[in-house]
Amino acid sequence: MSLPSRAPDILGETGLSSFDAIVIGSGAGGSTVAYALTKHGKNVLVLETGDNYFPGLDDPAPGNPVPLFSNDELKFRIRHLIEPDPLLEPRTFRESEADGDRAFTGDVNGLPRNVGGGAVHADMKYPRFQKTDFLLGSLLGDVPAANFADWPLTYDELEPFYTEVEHLVGVQGEHGSDPFASEHSRPFPMPPGAPMYVALLAAEGARKLGYAPFPYPTAVNSRPYGGRPACVDCGMCSGYGCPNNSKGSPAVTFLRTALLTGRCQLRYNATVSRLITSGRGASVDAVEYIGPDGNTQQATADVVVLAASAIEDARLCLLSDADGDGLGNASGQVGRNLMFHYQTTGVGLFKQRLHGHRGRAITHGMSDFRGVPGDPQRPLAGVIEFGASTELVFEAKTYALSLFQRGPMLAKLLQQSPLRDHLMGLTMQAEDAPQLSNRVDLDPAVRDVYGLPVPRITYKNHDFELSAREFYTPKLIELLGAAGAQFAFVAPPDTPSGSRHIMGTLRMGDDPSSSVCDRYGKFHDIENLYCADGGVFVTSSGFNPTLTIQALALRAAGNIVSPGSPERVLTL
Repeated sequence: MSLPSRAPDILGETGLSSFDAIVIGSGAGGSTVAYALTKHGKNVLVLETGDNYFPGLDDPAPGNPVPLFSNDELKFRIRHLIEPDPLLEPRTFRESEADGDRAFTGDVNGLPRNVGGGAVHADMKYPRFQKTDFLLGSLLGDVPAANFADWPLTYDELEPFYTEVEHLVGVQGEHGSDPFASEHSRPFPMPPGAPMYVALLAAEGARKLGYAPFPYPTAVNSRPYGGRPACVDCGMCSGYGCPNNSKGSPAVTFLRTALLTGRCQLRYNATVSRLITSGRGASVDAVEYIGPDGNTQQATADVVVLAASAIEDARLCLLSDADGDGLGNASGQVGRNLMFHYQTTGVGLFKQRLHGHRGRAITHGMSDFRGVPGDPQRPLAGVIEFGASTELVFEAKTYALSLFQRGPMLAKLLQQSPLRDHLMGLTMQAEDAPQLSNRVDLDPAVRDVYGLPVPRITYKNHDFELSAREFYTPKLIELLGAAGAQFAFVAPPDTPSGSRHIMGTLRMGDDPSSSVCDRYGKFHDIENLYCADGGVFVTSSGFNPTLTIQALALRAAGNIVSPGSPERVLTL
């Protein structure tokens, strides 16, 4: 074994030439699968379309590699350091077919493309789904124009995988503090870190109204854990890579562990363009990808795992069957039931400074607005995150470009900071109703920098989430007032959605006629193809999806290792 790799654009064991599995994507789902498979003796090739900002990630020397991240707004927000450039890799959007081929071209729910995937830029909020989230088809019944269904597994089946991920990654939280949470078999491995002042004000207001705020479960170290340091609360968690690895992103947890086994090779700057199937299309024979030199290459393995995000997974299935309906699409469900969380943000303006730029972006939240299935007095919406504005450059840009302020007035606004240091934001991550009409297909004319058809998103909100927003909007305003806001409003929703919570398109189910994958994420139609990310979600829930993605990915890998008995991969 020769680690770390000295080969360009490769991490891990460069001597590997044959593989048991190919994993497409190195994010939350892909890294988890690579970890579990290598731990159980499988050789794994990971293909990542983005660059590597973790030099030495495969170095077995003690300690963790120093990543190439800093709190630089220009690099992350303007220069697309880790996100796809919408000029080179755009997506197109329309609300319905009545819009024509497209109504918008550019950034449509693009996730970061780098080693470690989208979770590298996340603030690592890690709540679990509730028991009822897996049963909404039965609990809601027929919702016109929606496609709700029960998941093919229960919360109790997934619970040990939730626990395993929480302890392997390192999640801080307060056991029992959320009265609406479903049972946990073990408490969180770390206590909550220091609370943000803005969150304490919001929590105080919530308690005045009879709500139950709690420390938000977060995969950020509140004390040294897993060989990584405690968070220093620099304030640049959301949207930024962590400069000291206290954030338990997939790169420095599952992926690094996989690489250090000597059974994992990761090729980055490698863009998968097609899955090559056998003559009868029942199995994937090879994975075709464009290497860093621009040349097309192929890799083979016994099993292939899609983990490139729900949108990109569906796109790849469609690219792999350009003259047909899409790979694995006998059900006609590939690309359909696309879901985001319908985000509603209440904004309050306060007289005092809130210091929202100090902390972990989110330290507290509440589940009171998640609601109860079928109860019109408590419609299903989602968890509320207590946050604030953090970015100074973005604030200055707003004053200069949106408010047209220059010179002394700009300087005065920056000193007083009304749009950063005096704002509280309450963000509701509300349930999206799955709809067959909300889908991913290939744009007939727009191509990316590689000449490949780009994903076209057709998406329009259902009355299900629109009515929940209308119901809870006055309650958000009331909560902000109880917290001490002088003025409050609800921000208009984004079109297209700005949510980076991307789910559906390859939903799992027991019935092959109405689902793409089985209860373990294996394609019904393709004997050696799995999906291990948010693509398999049947419903979106009202909670951040990353922990559930990783729990499902661990379960999928367990089924590859031990068919029908995935729990054998568990260590706790």
